Amino acid sequence: MFYMGGEQELAKWNGYQNITNSGRSSLRLIIESAQLQNKRVLLPDFLCEVIIDVLREYQVSYDFYKVNKSLQFELPSNIGQYSCLYLIKYFGEVSKSFVNAVSKFNKCIIVDDVFSPYPHTLDSPQSWYSFNSLRKISALADFSMLYSNRPLSAVNIVHLPGFSEVKYQAKQCKYEYLSTGQGEENTYLSLFTQGESCLVDNKGIYFPSTRSISESISFYRKLDKEQVLRRKNYEIVSNELADFILPISSEYYSFAPVLLANRDEVKKGLTLHNVYLAIHWPEIYDVGNQLSDFILSIPLDSRYSEDDMYKVCDLILSLINRQL
Repeated sequence: MFYMGGEQELAKWNGYQNITNSGRSSLRLIIESAQLQNKRVLLPDFLCEVIIDVLREYQVSYDFYKVNKSLQFELPSNIGQYSCLYLIKYFGEVSKSFVNAVSKFNKCIIVDDVFSPYPHTLDSPQSWYSFNSLRKISALADFSMLYSNRPLSAVNIVHLPGFSEVKYQAKQCKYEYLSTGQGEENTYLSLFTQGESCLVDNKGIYFPSTRSISESISFYRKLDKEQVLRRKNYEIVSNELADFILPISSEYYSFAPVLLANRDEVKKGLTLHNVYLAIHWPEIYDVGNQLSDFILSIPLDSRYSEDDMYKVCDLILSLINRQL
């Protein structure tokens, strides 16, 4: 039937969504929506400690499955005793282990997709929840999207005063320091610490700031161009550090993870050249894993040109060779 005019129509989406200010806020909303309080969850042994902190807020108990140095894993035979399975899309990759786990577990699944611009969706009948965190992969101070195939709780979501304001102030100070030399490094570092402390000290579920909602529009408008650049940067790192790269395949590259036997020495040496690389993630005090002592993450975003990628790879190789 031919029809033209009127307000635009929109097909129904068989799911639910919301936005919060951070991954931890989204995780709190998931726990409340899935009614996981006082339940038992199966976690990977390679993860960010914030996840455990949030679970403890809700008296959620947990055990771990082992993730190997290739980011692969197998679920234990007793998975039926858990109310929920927590899966991480490491650096945005949908691994074979990830796919197998989804097919084996028929209860609630949480997908931690903090490295991706959109949360991962599952084509599975079991209840699932997925979230990302743009503040981990972009210049946004606070923004997380949450998707689910089950209704989300109508909890009281409020704004967190001070957090995003301080973070954006820090980002501006850093920009001015790096681009013009104005100000001092300690100024923006102190502001970043102050902002993160605000997030840690407040345990609610919060909306993103108005500025971050506005900034997200700009981020998504440039997404295709950013995606192409990040892929090129990943290919450079993958080729230049072929003996050390932890190979991943992602639609949207955020970091290139490398595994180094002398990681701490290399990381320290890089700081002498003003290169400060993240560790995803440091070992948690009561969890052992195969990756935390070796992994180092190289950012791939559009702040960095192809020449920058070659330069950081050369620095890493020189520091590795110096230690041999």
